[in-house]
Amino acid sequence: MSPPSSKQSSVPKPHNPRMHTGGKLAFRSRVQDLEDLPGDRLLIGGDDPPSLNDIVPEGFDDVEIEIGPGKGAFVIAATEAKPDTFLLGIEAAAGYASLAATKLHESGNKNGIFLVDNGKLFLEDRVDEAALAAVHVYFPDPWPKRRHRGRRFFTEDVRAVIARVIRDDGYCLVATDNACYAGQIARVMGNAARFERDEAEEQRRIALGPGHAFSPTNFERKYIEQGRVIRRYAFRRLPRRITEPANTGDTE
Repeated sequence: MSPPSSKQSSVPKPHNPRMHTGGKLAFRSRVQDLEDLPGDRLLIGGDDPPSLNDIVPEGFDDVEIEIGPGKGAFVIAATEAKPDTFLLGIEAAAGYASLAATKLHESGNKNGIFLVDNGKLFLEDRVDEAALAAVHVYFPDPWPKRRHRGRRFFTEDVRAVIARVIRDDGYCLVATDNACYAGQIARVMGNAARFERDEAEEQRRIALGPGHAFSPTNFERKYIEQGRVIRRYAFRRLPRRITEPANTGDTE
């Protein structure tokens, strides 16, 4: 019998837009030092990730999501600072998600978990209306090349996505060191009819300390040491009106 053809194994798998399967995320490279042991703190989304309702245990009135948690510093600090809140970190890079989940597992905190998935898609099709107290997005990849800017998280379409999933008076909390991207974020969210910037809330959260918003993250620590300016934003979700169109974040 002749051996199987090598061509068969080279057939590419169908593209799954939810999973990061190659290339280099500009802010997501990792050298693995030790074996990861994430326990039950890691979920792999795959083709059909679980819904938020399937992930969050009973008994949590407040649920928050961090998009792109990297090594998980903020999510882990938040599980400590807010034991009555459930934290979900959605990370595109499986290696980072595994590392973060291992750290969370070692902490013993059960009010958080990491999921490997596309954050924007998860918000679009796996989260119910008004289900979240907050969405955290810290140091998102700026994709500096012009041809890649459509890959940024804060594009025009994200306003409606975030407005749908955040409850009334909930928050979208953002931090970046990139001045150009900060301008885009301020424009996209500042022009959203369903949000308003809350500078008092920004200062209140900073005063509360690590795990409440913005801090800690590995990027924040690195950029502060480098003397970079960190821009922090708190955008409050305005209360819904009975006549508010469904699934919109930027229309009256």
